[in-house]
Amino acid sequence: MLKLAYPIGTPDTRGKLAAYRGDTDEVLEALKAIGYSAIEPFVRDPSAMDTKHFCRAVQQHGFEVAAVGTGPIVGEDKLTFGSQDESVRKAAIERTKAVIDFAALFGAQVIVGKLRGDIHPADPEKSRELMKRAFRDVCKYAAARQVEITIEPQNRFVTNNLNTTQQAVALIRELGFPNLFVMCDVFHMNIEETSIAASLIGAKDYIRHIHFAENNRGVPGSGHLDFHEIVSVLKALHYDRYISVEIDQLPDAHHAAKASFDFLHPLVSSRV
Repeated sequence: MLKLAYPIGTPDTRGKLAAYRGDTDEVLEALKAIGYSAIEPFVRDPSAMDTKHFCRAVQQHGFEVAAVGTGPIVGEDKLTFGSQDESVRKAAIERTKAVIDFAALFGAQVIVGKLRGDIHPADPEKSRELMKRAFRDVCKYAAARQVEITIEPQNRFVTNNLNTTQQAVALIRELGFPNLFVMCDVFHMNIEETSIAASLIGAKDYIRHIHFAENNRGVPGSGHLDFHEIVSVLKALHYDRYISVEIDQLPDAHHAAKASFDFLHPLVSSRV
């Protein structure tokens, strides 16, 4: 059965996020009351938070950790695999390893989206090789800790590489790591893919996590995406992992989380 998760900002984050923010215990209590069974922590720097307290809170409230997001590493600290500054690249890799250690506490995957950085137009081949080298480094580190790394294809307005599911799968095949997979976000897919359904079918052997959001990053069901079709395709593919709702927190996080659950839960729990 498909399962729903909701992103939360961990205590080390400060910037704007498409996630529920606040005191960890209060956030978890609110999400549990709505009906969610898992969270997706968006993490900046595990060393800047009390990871023991966070782990206890997650356990006490009965949550699973579906995945760990790395967006704040880029948004707040400007660290990426593709930086032209070697010290920044090294810092990005080391920070990712710290997040892998954090994810290993929950047996969760680590998502690499913006963290991979852009391809530099002045020397694209060198830039691509630096990015691949970073993926090799973090995948080896993650494999030793039984953690999966998932690449999130993102649209052309966010990054200039791996914009489509097919491009991400091609890189995964090229690198050949058994713990490297893809994470599909239907918001980005709606911009870049000819058919969301066809792309999901084509990548079915590589999908480890999914983000739902409307075409305008709003609550699912409030826009133009056909979530009935998307969910039907996932069920037909026997996808039984988590769907995380990464949306704008409007009018506030609680209303966004509840409205999303109220719309999606009947869809994902239905056997049709």
